[in-house]
Amino acid sequence: MTAIMALLLTIGVGAIAVIHAMWGLGSHWPEASEEALACAVVGDGRRRMPPPWQCFAVAIGLVLMALWPWYALGRIAEPVVLAGSYTVAGIFIARGIAGYSVRWRAHFRDEPFATRNRKYYSPYCLLIGIGYIALVAGELER
Repeated sequence: MTAIMALLLTIGVGAIAVIHAMWGLGSHWPEASEEALACAVVGDGRRRMPPPWQCFAVAIGLVLMALWPWYALGRIAEPVVLAGSYTVAGIFIARGIAGYSVRWRAHFRDEPFATRNRKYYSPYCLLIGIGYIALVAGELER
């Protein structure tokens, strides 16, 4: 069962990594222009996307987190692996919770980001974070 959870996490986080890499390469998907994309995925008033190196840095971090479950399988009892798993879960859960905070909403208020964050981005981050915790729980049960 934990292998299925690892696969789901790899696919879910890996897809986000691919999208960030595409943005680093200059893609405007899923929007029609860079300005529309910045409004949709950054939401802080900027009209240009972050520089490519930042998109690639996020993509690399996400790739590492997408591959982490496979490293953790069978090793979860090791303190470093357990701490790493909880750290990854914490990053996603913190991002998910932050997206609902008053301070976050005051800073990131551009549409369609604000609505998408509330409906999709934050819940997705929470779900992924819970997935990493479920992976740990499943491995600790073994």
